[in-house]
Amino acid sequence: MDVIIAHYKHEKPTPSQVQSYLKRQGWLKHAPTVEDILLYWEASEKPKPDAIERKIQSFVKTQQWPGLAVVDDPVKGQKVVTLQDFKKGDYICDYHGPVISAKEGERLMRSVEQNEMGYLYFFLDRGNKRLCIDAQNVPCSCHSELPTTYGRKINHSRKRPNLKPMVKYFPDDTRPHILFSANKAIDAGTELLFDYGVTQKSFSGEGADLPWIDE
Repeated sequence: MDVIIAHYKHEKPTPSQVQSYLKRQGWLKHAPTVEDILLYWEASEKPKPDAIERKIQSFVKTQQWPGLAVVDDPVKGQKVVTLQDFKKGDYICDYHGPVISAKEGERLMRSVEQNEMGYLYFFLDRGNKRLCIDAQNVPCSCHSELPTTYGRKINHSRKRPNLKPMVKYFPDDTRPHILFSANKAIDAGTELLFDYGVTQKSFSGEGADLPWIDE
C-alpha cells in the first residue's frame, strides 16, 4: 500500500483515481480496497508526534515563532497580536529566559521598582519544585539579535484569556519550558492574553491606575 501512497504523495487521490490505479496494476489477489487506501493516505499524512516535538523545540531554540507580532498599544504600551489563525491546542510561543530558583526570582522581584514591570514567571516543575523563568533582561543572552521575545510581551486578562501556560519537557532536554497553547480557536488580528493570576488589589494603591488588570 505504501507504493500507492507514494504515487499520490502530494495530493489526496479521488476514489476513481485509486480504482484506475488498481486496475492498471492488474492485482488479482489480496488487493487493498479503495476505502482502505484513502484511509491509509490520511493517516500517513498526519504529522508524527516526534516531528511536532522537534518543530516546537526548534521554535523555542530560535525564538522564530510564526504568525506573531509585537505592536504598540495606547493603553498597555505594547501587545502581541496574531498574524494568522490558530486552532485550539496549538502551541503559540514560550515564556523565554533562564530557569532560576524561586528564591532567586523573589529576590529579583523585590528589586524591581514600583513603576516598572517584572518579567518573572514562577511555576512548579515535574518534581514539584518551585522555579522561576527570568525574562527581565532584553535582549536575552542567547538571542542578542532580537529586541524582545513574544512571551514576555503577552498581556494579562482575567476574564478573556485565550492562552493557557503549561510546563513542557522535550525528550533530549531536561530543562523545563513554559509554553503557551491556545485554549480556543484564535483568529488572525487577535491580541494574545493569559491570566497572570493577579487583580487590582494585588498592586495595592498602584492598581487604581490599572483598570485593565481586572478585565
